[in-house]
Amino acid sequence: MTTLRARRRGRPPTIIDVAREAKVGVMSVSRVINNHPSVKHSTRAKVMKAIAKIGYSPNDAARMLKGRRGRTIGLVVPDLSDFFSSCFHAVQEVAIRHDYQTLVVATGRSVAVEEQQLESIQNRVAGLLIVSSGSDGRRLKMIQESGVPVVALDRPVAGVQADAVLVENREGAEQGVRHLIEHGHKKIACIGFDSGSYTVRERIEGYKLAMRNAGLDPILFIQVNSLEVMQALAQRWSAAKDRPTAVFSPKRISSVYLIQALHLHKLRVPEDVAVVGFDDFELAEVLGTPLTVVRQTPARMARAAAELLFKKIANLQEGAVSETQTAKMLFPTDLIIRRSCGCPAKE
Repeated sequence: MTTLRARRRGRPPTIIDVAREAKVGVMSVSRVINNHPSVKHSTRAKVMKAIAKIGYSPNDAARMLKGRRGRTIGLVVPDLSDFFSSCFHAVQEVAIRHDYQTLVVATGRSVAVEEQQLESIQNRVAGLLIVSSGSDGRRLKMIQESGVPVVALDRPVAGVQADAVLVENREGAEQGVRHLIEHGHKKIACIGFDSGSYTVRERIEGYKLAMRNAGLDPILFIQVNSLEVMQALAQRWSAAKDRPTAVFSPKRISSVYLIQALHLHKLRVPEDVAVVGFDDFELAEVLGTPLTVVRQTPARMARAAAELLFKKIANLQEGAVSETQTAKMLFPTDLIIRRSCGCPAKE
């Protein structure tokens, strides 16, 4: 029956099908394939019988366990912008040190593309690092059950118990907004978009917390998703006496749009509008008014996530029992003071 179901789906039987047929866990099947000495004779017999019955042929992950193939890890990212490009280079550096290759795929921030890419690479990698675009986690759970370790990077994955390496987004945003409040600003707007994503959502919460703790009302513009919309907003502000006197931007691209729009409509930074952005970028320091930012460290995060993944791969190869508890690593942020917040220029 299992074989028929697999064939109807147009795919060969997988390690999950073997586990179902043998009525054992996926890790037990992996240990049999790996010829691990801790496997009971009765379990080994059931698994071998199931393999023969459904016509299972070990895939790359299983061959990896035997040390012959599969020396590849996967990295799934929303895009290859500066932040995720830094992540890729750091992951690749760790992978090379472990004598592995890195297969990187970009999803274009599409859940549907993410699902397709995961299905495409799941039998080609020994482990997976993922910056999810918002999938429900079912495909990742299947990948985990097939014996491929998964580590979430930058944001957790819904519905999946996986180790995660994250940034203190909420605390960083709160620190940036508090700095504006310390400058005496009471009308501080939060401008950006992509509020459905974990990282931006956390930063908006940090902004709200800082405002409320200071007894101030949040001013949210969280659908400003293009330069044109940002320019229209800046144009309204240029003629308004009650405009915000400061802005917190929770995304790098929103900071770029904002600086461009304010300059176009002759609003001076920081004299007319002070600005703090989340996430540093290469030109932030050399803008007409250098941008104060909440800086995160993508390379350090990605390096830590890759090392965590290789530790899990090594445990799997050695037949170690997988841990039921998941690890969460939180990386702090730094407030980089430049001039856009109103601080004087440094020598």
